[in-house]
Amino acid sequence: MKVNQVKLKAVTRRIAADLMTPGPLSLPVMVGLKELVRMFGVKDNTPYQWRSKGQLPKEDGEVSNNPQWKLTTIYAWAEETNRKIVWDPWDVLDEDADEAA
Repeated sequence: MKVNQVKLKAVTRRIAADLMTPGPLSLPVMVGLKELVRMFGVKDNTPYQWRSKGQLPKEDGEVSNNPQWKLTTIYAWAEETNRKIVWDPWDVLDEDADEAA
């Protein structure tokens, strides 16, 4: 799967508008270990193992002592490591041609 740049730019515009509006964000800008479980459809402890083994990219930040990554960081990491995302929060991935056939 590859990130569709047109879709990503549209999401970026929506996030920018969302940041200007009072209230909660509608799209997850940052994800933690629990969101990675859902994104990759793996067991609860798998992202923790990835992190302890140094397989995840360096976190982009921290919230309440929990690592957080920009969603774009995780999309890039998934693409680099050929990991399949089963839940695409921003809906910016294109199916591979061989998967669509």
